Amino acid sequence: MAIVLFICKENAYRSQIAEALFNSIAKKNLAISASGAEPAKGVSGDAIRLLKENYGIDMSKQMPKMLSEEMLKRANRVITVCDPNDCVLLPKKYKAEHWNIPKFEGMEEEEKIKNLKLLYSMVKELVSELE
Repeated sequence: MAIVLFICKENAYRSQIAEALFNSIAKKNLAISASGAEPAKGVSGDAIRLLKENYGIDMSKQMPKMLSEEMLKRANRVITVCDPNDCVLLPKKYKAEHWNIPKFEGMEEEEKIKNLKLLYSMVKELVSELE
């Protein structure tokens, strides 16, 4: 199984959800998430709630992490999960996939759940591809 690195700007919402989903589906803690240069002080309470209510996954102990060169070197797959207009720019030597996942903040609840399901299906497909 590959080590997967999910990246978003603050590492407080989308990348944290992707990490928790991947590790839950794959049953191996081989996903990590990180922020480009602006890690938040904590994981979004709304993201924690959404994941718990919809998938029974508790990610309340996860913490935002600053992206490091070491993380990029260790990862077999690097995936940015962000809006392309507000995304982390990586050095060109690191090939990254991009998943266009819009910001959940400010969305109505049904839109959040729709995007959560989209992220879940993308992560599930990734795990299937890697196993």
